[in-house]
Amino acid sequence: EPVNKEMMKRRGVFPLRCTVQQYAWGKIGLDSEVAQLAAHDPAFQLQKDLPYAELWMGTHPKAPARILSPNNPDQLLGDWIDANLWALGDNVAKRFDKELPFLFKVLSVNKALSIQAHPTKEHAEGLHARDPEHYIDPNHKPEMALALTPFEGLCGFRPLKETAVFIKSVPELKVVIGGQLADELVATVESKSEKEAMAALKNCFTHLMHCPSDVVQTQLQELVSRLEDHPNDADLYERSLGSLLLRLNSQFSGDVGCFCIYFFNHITLQPGQAMFLGPNIPHAYLSGGTVCACNHLPVRFNADNCFRLHRVHGMQ
Repeated sequence: EPVNKEMMKRRGVFPLRCTVQQYAWGKIGLDSEVAQLAAHDPAFQLQKDLPYAELWMGTHPKAPARILSPNNPDQLLGDWIDANLWALGDNVAKRFDKELPFLFKVLSVNKALSIQAHPTKEHAEGLHARDPEHYIDPNHKPEMALALTPFEGLCGFRPLKETAVFIKSVPELKVVIGGQLADELVATVESKSEKEAMAALKNCFTHLMHCPSDVVQTQLQELVSRLEDHPNDADLYERSLGSLLLRLNSQFSGDVGCFCIYFFNHITLQPGQAMFLGPNIPHAYLSGGTVCACNHLPVRFNADNCFRLHRVHGMQ
C-alpha cells in the first residue's frame, strides 16, 4: 500500500538508502564526505582503506535510491514515486512525464577527475544514435555544483589574455601547443580581434590535445624539474601556477591534462558557493566535497551523460 498522503504531509521527510560509488578518485575511508553520510545507514559497512567517491540520490537505473517508509521499508524510490505521483506535484509530473526530474550526487574528490564537457540535447541525441554503447543516454546534463567544503575545479576557458601571458612565461607550454600557433594567439589577443583570437585559441588547444605523448612528457618533466629546482622562487610559481602543476603531475605523471590549467579557469569555492556547468563547458573537479544537481530536459534529466576531452588516467 502507498503511504497515506495526509500522513506523509505530517511526517514531511523519509530517509533514503542511497548507492555509494567507489571510484578511484574518491577520498579514502571516513575522510570522505560520502562515507560520512553513508555511515548513518545501519546497513553500510565502511572499509577504511577504500575510496568513497559519490553518493547518488535519485531514480537513475545505474544506482537507484530506496525509500525507507513505514509501509514500504525498502522500496525503490522510482517505484514509490510511480505509486505516489502527488509527491512530484501536478506541474512537475506533467512536464517530466511522471519522472523525478533531477539527480543529486554528493562528491568527495581526492584526485582530479577527467576533463569533460556535457553535450547539448541535440548533440547527446546524435552521440547516442551513433554509439549507444558508450553514450547510453540521449539527454543532456546541465549541472550545478554546491561546495560542502573548500572545493577546487577547472571550469571554462580563461580570458584569452591570461592564456597569452602563460604562453609568454611558460616556454614548455609554447612547445606543446606549437610555437607558431602560440605566437598567433598572442598576436591576435594583442590586436583585439575577438574572432581571430577565438580561432587561434581553438587551434592551440587542438594542437595540445593531439601533441605526441613523448613531447608532452618531455616538456612537462622539464617544467616540473625547473619548479623543483627553485622551490622558493615565488615569482616562478605564480607565473606558472607551479603548486597546482606539481600536484596534478604527482597524481598523473606526464599527462597532457596538466597543461590544461593554462587554458581553463581555476576556481576554488568556499562552502555554500556554487558554479553552474552548462553544455559544452569543459571542466574538471580537482578536490573537495560538493553536492551536484544534474538535470536533463525535456524528457528526464537524471541521466549520467558526458563526453571526455581527456581522461586524466592516461587515456584520450
